[in-house]
Amino acid sequence: MQKREITGILVGAAPLGAEKTLLTECLDSSDCISVAADGGLSFFVEKNIAPDYWLGDKDSLEDGVFRKAKEAFPDLNPVPCSPEKDDTDMRLGVLKLRELGAKTIYVFGGLGGERLDHTIANIQMLHEFCVEGIRIILISEKESVFVLKAGQSVRYGKECEGILSVFSLTDQSKISIRDFYYEFDGVIDNKRVFTVSNQFHKKGGTVEVFEGAALIVRSGIYDSGELIFSED
Repeated sequence: MQKREITGILVGAAPLGAEKTLLTECLDSSDCISVAADGGLSFFVEKNIAPDYWLGDKDSLEDGVFRKAKEAFPDLNPVPCSPEKDDTDMRLGVLKLRELGAKTIYVFGGLGGERLDHTIANIQMLHEFCVEGIRIILISEKESVFVLKAGQSVRYGKECEGILSVFSLTDQSKISIRDFYYEFDGVIDNKRVFTVSNQFHKKGGTVEVFEGAALIVRSGIYDSGELIFSED
């Protein structure tokens, strides 16, 4: 019997909007392992949903939230971290989910917010773990973000609408963009914005990476049913 893949859910401290509905649906999955990264614990307390783990140094956690969580979730597994560390709570959360066997990780509360540096760190984290074979998808109310490395592609369904942009995370990336309003076959680099603000054209669309690594940013709430990942 084939072993079912474990999905990881990581919730950070950035404000959540309409994506809360999708997050709640993801947490209902029996194959899901959830980690609250520091201030992300507030969502679980608000919804009275117990995370499997809490990890953090409490620097983004509102007063009283941790106490309420311990009262509401007696089986909570806290993993306290020192505030003096050369890492982020979000990355430590990904490492915990990787340790538990997750190969796909959905990250909520990791885009926007008051800390641009943390948003950039989360995007770099996508690249780091993509190379290791772990797919991380950052999800907010306004966009979804992930990375494709060489040999990987993504196919969007015909029902998709909105804007899609592709950026090279490496010095250069050889890519193909098909069935969008603007098609492209060639090399992009990390110095000049080129393949940005493309539009879905009622055909779905495919992005494929042949060399390098590319950041894919799509406007709109994420829907896993709209796209198919594949790799060589």
